[in-house]
Amino acid sequence: MLYSTFYLGETQMGLPIPSILEIGRGFDFHPVRGAPEVIDGLINLRGKVVTIINTGLAFETQKVLASDESRVYILKNNAELREVADADFDIETSPDNIGIHVDRIADVISVEKEELQPVPANINHPFYKHVVRRGNEFIIILEPQKILNLNENQELLS
Repeated sequence: MLYSTFYLGETQMGLPIPSILEIGRGFDFHPVRGAPEVIDGLINLRGKVVTIINTGLAFETQKVLASDESRVYILKNNAELREVADADFDIETSPDNIGIHVDRIADVISVEKEELQPVPANINHPFYKHVVRRGNEFIIILEPQKILNLNENQELLS
């Protein structure tokens, strides 16, 4: 399967390409009064209201700031995912399109099923699904549904 990789600080992470609707930049975030701090705001994506999650705050690191390098991954909703589903595709996201704000994008990588390693127990995190080793580098493969359902994962992060 193909994965789009990005950086959060110096950590390289990846999302399965079939879960991504698009990657963009230069969005105007509209703040939402009373929303959790992890929410950058809302954007208008061709008439759809999309909530944007700040990955820096979701992972309890430094807030991702809008820059020339930062990007927003807009993830497909569950209905859109069902349209592209196949036997090897076991991913859910959310009933709505949601975006994640990242520091910078990296490469698209092809990963064979055998390359997907379990996340070591000592770094277990609710958003991590697998680890892929490339040479001396490690890429953390994320579980889109867990990131997008932050409310049910807040107690896991504490």
